[in-house]
Amino acid sequence: MKSLGFILGLGLLIALSLPVAAILGDLAIVMDALWNGGRLQRTFGGFLWEKSSQYLLLSIPLFVLLGEINLRSGIAARMYGAVAKWISWLPGGLMHANIGASAIFAATSGSSVATSATIGTVAYPEIARNGYDEALFLGSIAAGGTLGIL
Repeated sequence: MKSLGFILGLGLLIALSLPVAAILGDLAIVMDALWNGGRLQRTFGGFLWEKSSQYLLLSIPLFVLLGEINLRSGIAARMYGAVAKWISWLPGGLMHANIGASAIFAATSGSSVATSATIGTVAYPEIARNGYDEALFLGSIAAGGTLGIL
């Protein structure tokens, strides 16, 4: 009888044009409550709390916040401009400036994610302004974020 309820519930929710992943998740919660007394929900809640209270998950948004503060205050743009002027004599100087600015910013923020996000936001308008190939330019930003933390 419970299997029939599962199949009918599945058919009803599919008929409502809901996403299949949401349907299966909702039905799993309901069936767990009916068959196991909600044991899976209690276990899953403890698992989520354990994983979400780790330091690493707290630090990543704070690093991105630091990058956003530096971006909005103009520090990142001034730093990028200084590195770009310093390295502009090299061929492809702006792409070298991406690497240099990423190294400096990663040294101050300590996060490759925040570095890529901030330098990418500052450097992206320079693509069209200076006529660089977008894929190559964005590749140097991605590489700079990864190399900067080293």
